[in-house]
Parts: sequence; structure tokens; C-alpha cells
Amino acid sequence: MALTQGYAQVPERLTLQDAITRTLHYNFDIKNADLARQQAERNNTLGNAGFSPNVWFNTTLSAAQNNVHSDLASGGVQSNPSAKSTSVNPYLLVNWTIFDGGKMFLVKKQLNEYQSISESQLRLQVQTMVSRTIQMYAKLVWQKQQVIAIDTGLALARVRMAISALKYETGAGAKIDYLQARVDYSARQSDSLNFIASLVQAEDSLSELMGEPMDKTYITDDSLVLNTSLEPADKEQLQQANLFLDIMRRNATVSRLNADIAKTYFLPSVNLNGGYNYNRNTNSTGFSVFTQSYGPNVGLTMSLPLFEGGNLRRTARVASLQALRDELLYDRQNIFLGKQYRTAWLNYRISVAAYQLERDNIKYAKENLDVQLARYRVGVGTTLESRQAETDYVAALERLYTAAYNLKVNETVVLELQNQLVR
Repeated sequence: MALTQGYAQVPERLTLQDAITRTLHYNFDIKNADLARQQAERNNTLGNAGFSPNVWFNTTLSAAQNNVHSDLASGGVQSNPSAKSTSVNPYLLVNWTIFDGGKMFLVKKQLNEYQSISESQLRLQVQTMVSRTIQMYAKLVWQKQQVIAIDTGLALARVRMAISALKYETGAGAKIDYLQARVDYSARQSDSLNFIASLVQAEDSLSELMGEPMDKTYITDDSLVLNTSLEPADKEQLQQANLFLDIMRRNATVSRLNADIAKTYFLPSVNLNGGYNYNRNTNSTGFSVFTQSYGPNVGLTMSLPLFEGGNLRRTARVASLQALRDELLYDRQNIFLGKQYRTAWLNYRISVAAYQLERDNIKYAKENLDVQLARYRVGVGTTLESRQAETDYVAALERLYTAAYNLKVNETVVLELQNQLVR
């Protein structure tokens, strides 16, 4: 790993659990989904659904000074160049919808569904970000393991280069063997350098998920805990657990409620109106120089739409069609989920088999390498045989690390679809 040093700050120790914890606390998408949940929660009130009365308090205050001249019917004249008048009118007004065709009950159900959708969206966002964090962390571990495999090839080429150089100097071997070892050593160095850019990109992607600066480097775990014994979920369990399907199902419910709400517009609405008025007027010129009145008032209003250019029927029909569309979308997503899960489960089973195969194969590759290296040291084996054994062992290491990475990714995808990554 020495080749990766010097391109960023001092590396920080980071376990997989640390990465998940930071993502849960600082990921921007999770924070945004949580704010949306809080908005839906605060919108879900009886008042927002229309159950509560509306109460207003208003007041008006006016004053005037006018030049008044009046010829009275009695023959008299009234003239005042600075006639003053005042008016004070505070009043309390209450409006309460006591019947609207059941719309308020349907709206409250919608608000409940919107809140549940926002909660499912938050959980889905958490699942998605945790899944991406695990996969990105696994990718970072895999890339560092690839560097380890390359460094192993470097060490083996260095050993073969030293042995072939000694043989050449003592006359026991040809110079071509030394030159071949030298070429192989340089090639391994080039491969190691090429991985640095990939490591930087993987670390930056992981930092972005965790909401951290992009110039950080991490010391990760040497390997990952792999689960090779997952059990498939049945269809009904998968439908109940999958969060995206739950959101689609609730969206269809909201659309059905919207269609029901549109039908309530054909029914009458009844409003109860009430209030308390106070009115006080003064006028220095006129028949009445002072007037005051106050007291409560109450009334009942019924409104029934008779004709609105066909808009009510159009709105109801459009809402019903939208409900059908959302139900179709849910059915399609349900079928797609089954296909997606079967593919994920097949990939998981294949990756388990591949990992177990490579885990067994690495022992044979290591044993073959040790035998060929021993044969080469004593002059029995050829440089070509040793080189091939080194290449096979390094390739076996790379396949083992790749199989472990693929297994972790496919395991994570299965658990994400089953909604089991975050409890």
C-alpha cells in the first residue's frame, strides 16, 4: 500500500460500521428525505383536512372631517365647514363546514397516506444509502486487495529476479531468465501504479456518501464479513417488506381517495356561520350624531353545484383514470420486483459458488507456487514454469478477492430488496 501514499491526507481508520453510521447521520439525501417526512407529519392534522372551524377577528377604524352644507326639507340650512365623523367596527367571524359530502374524512385518510409514504420514502432512502455505502466500502476493500495481489506478484518477481541473477553470475543459468524476471517485475510495478487513480475515486465516492470532504483517505478492514447462507423470501413476504412497492401501493390508494373526493363535489356543502359585531359611529352633522350596535349573529348556508360547464364530471373522470393508472403501475412494479428479486437471488447463489470455488482453488495455486519455486531454486524447474506458477497464483488471488467482492455486492442487493439492511 506504500504506492498509494502521498496523494492525500493522513489515512483515517474506518470500519464498515463506522462508514454506515456516518452515512446515516450526515448523508444529504437522507437528511432531505427526513425533512420531507417532517413536512408530511406536520401537514397531517384535522384542521388541514377541514374538520376545524375557521375563526377571524377583523376591525375597521375610520375618521373623516368634511365641509358640509345641507338644505333641509323643512326650509332650514345646516352648514358646518369642519364636520367630524368616526366609525369603529370590530367583529368576530366563525365559519365551520359541517357537511361537505364526506370530503374532509377522505382528505384526512389522504394525509395519513402521505405521511406513511414519506416515512417509507425515508426508510427506502436509508436502505439505498446504506446499500451504496456497503457496496462502495466493499469496492474500496476489493481495490486495496487487488493492490495486495499485485504487490504479491511484485515480491515473487523480485525473488525470481534475485535467484536468476545469482544463477547467471555463477554460470548456472542464462541471462535471459534474469531479463524476463526484470521485465515481469517492472510490469507489476506499472499495474500497481494504475490502481492509485481507482483508489482515489472509490475513496471520494465513499466520502460523498458519508457527507465528508473529498480529500480524505481511509484505512479499511482487510476483508469483509460474508454471508453465504441467506434464505430466499417467499413472494408474499417480499411484497410486504419491499419499501418501493409499499410506496407504489400507497400512491394507488391516494389516487383512489382522490377519485372519491372528486365525487363529493356533486353533493351539497353546508356551512355554519356565526359572529359577534360591534358598530359605533359618531357624526357631528346630520340627523344622528351617535349610533352604536352590537350583538351575535348566526346563519346556515347550503351550496349545491348545478352546472359548472361539465368541469365536475371531467374532474371526477380524470381522477378515476389516474387511479387506474396508479393501480397498473403498482401491478407492473409488483411483477418487476419478482423478476428483480429472482435475478438478484440467482446472482447471489452464483457468487457464493464462485467464492467457495476460488477459496478452495487458492490453496492449490499456493502449493503449486511453492513447489515450482523450490524446483527453480535447485535448478530442476525452468524459469517459464516458475513464472507461470507466479502468474497463476496472482490471478487466483485476484479472482478470490473479486469473488468476495461480488458476493458482498449481491448479498447486499438481496438484503436491500428484502428490506433487511437496516432494522
